[in-house]
Amino acid sequence: MSLVAGCVPSGVSEDWHRVQPSAEAPDFALQQLDGGTVKLSELRGRVIVMEFWATWCGPCRFSLPSLEVMHKRYRDRGVAILLLNQDEPADAVRKWLGKRFTAPILLDAGSEVARRYNVQAIPRLFVINREGRVVYEHAGYGGGLERNLTLILDQLLMEASTGHA
Repeated sequence: MSLVAGCVPSGVSEDWHRVQPSAEAPDFALQQLDGGTVKLSELRGRVIVMEFWATWCGPCRFSLPSLEVMHKRYRDRGVAILLLNQDEPADAVRKWLGKRFTAPILLDAGSEVARRYNVQAIPRLFVINREGRVVYEHAGYGGGLERNLTLILDQLLMEASTGHA
């Protein structure tokens, strides 16, 4: 999957890239940390924010709390936040997370899904629209995650409610 960056809505930081044309999000089914499986295609109709991360990743330690805030703010508004851990044992992930996060933690054992999304470094975040297409991507963590995601998610939710894409 190759992504081509385009313009983003007013106010969103330049390091956030709108994918134009949008790309079909590769489907996957991953085990959740505490049981059950999440299949991306079964979330169609919701806006998806998914971040690839690991417990040893310093920048990930800053982005995950912001993503948890966004999960609590948007979970009842048609948005799903998925946190895809990269190739770490479930016990290690569970120990590091403690009880701090309620967003779904998925285990990408062997980083198979990360390869399908061409993830070269973490944290790496993708926003998928209600039609299952990758519309934004962001690499790294430089602050402003909640502000930028709020602008993007509000725009996508407004487009969905008015029928404009």
